[in-house]
Amino acid sequence: MAENTDPGSLSETYLQISPNILASFPKFRPPVDLYVFDPAVGRTGRYLRGGERLSREGQTEVARFAEEGRLFLLREDYRVYAEHLSKRLGLMLVEEGFLPQEVAEIFFLALRDRMADFLDQPREDTFEALRRDVSILAEYVWIDPSRVAFLTHTLERDYDLAVHAVNTMLIGLALYLRLTGGKVEKTVLISLSLGLLLHDLGMVMVPRFIRDKEQFLVRRDRESIERHIEAGRNMVRRLGIQDPIILECMEQHHERLDGSGYPERRFDKDISTMGRLCAVADSFSAIVGDRPYHSARDTADAVRLLIGDGRRYDPALTALLARVMDERVTE
Repeated sequence: MAENTDPGSLSETYLQISPNILASFPKFRPPVDLYVFDPAVGRTGRYLRGGERLSREGQTEVARFAEEGRLFLLREDYRVYAEHLSKRLGLMLVEEGFLPQEVAEIFFLALRDRMADFLDQPREDTFEALRRDVSILAEYVWIDPSRVAFLTHTLERDYDLAVHAVNTMLIGLALYLRLTGGKVEKTVLISLSLGLLLHDLGMVMVPRFIRDKEQFLVRRDRESIERHIEAGRNMVRRLGIQDPIILECMEQHHERLDGSGYPERRFDKDISTMGRLCAVADSFSAIVGDRPYHSARDTADAVRLLIGDGRRYDPALTALLARVMDERVTE
């Protein structure tokens, strides 16, 4: 071993690598430093540096260490590990030892990357990959709805379409679980998650220079942006997506209670619950995102803005948003 250290408490300093997780690593070059616990001396030492080549004999030995529960990585290295593990999201349902905030970050990375792939190539195969990971997230939250509190603390401020989609999904799920008291059907969670992710799908058809324009939008620019809803509808139709919850999120997230929204200028009761919820989550995520034409606002400021706009946004949902963002997550 390269070194011996006394971690004090293994669970605080190290994260155990199970055989399942080890099997997800590249065979010859693990992505993180590997540590092995030696029970004879009660110490943990580094066995291999991340990226170094592991011989076939070493692979056999490392596999044995994992089976014996003696293989670890440093918790401080989990971000590198999270990028890798986000490609094998199903392990989050069967592995123990992760802190809730670590799981939340892995989910964020996985869904951000899946969404980016889909936006780049909106085809059936990329949609199915996205749906698979969304189903895993829905299962995770359905098992314990309180877990969504950790997910809402992974929001990113650097704006792009994929990040905005995931931010909107996490806030929207938290609102829905608050609204229902955590009593939800897993199938609804999947549909809502997809609807929140896909709500702005049509924006890929809007030229980037218009989406990020810093100066005042002229009429033709605004019309181009408003057409993103119809563009999104056409894209999901071509993929055979007919889920009403997905369509409500996509079609109604820019409708406003006072009729000032678009594309159909709906009023109050003509806007569905999912449409209202997506409108709040979408607007909140846009406000806290860092855009070329405005700096990211503080989450408290964003909540105040939406609560103060009760003519356009559902007051019951903005009140729930305030409760969601006031939660203090503890380990």
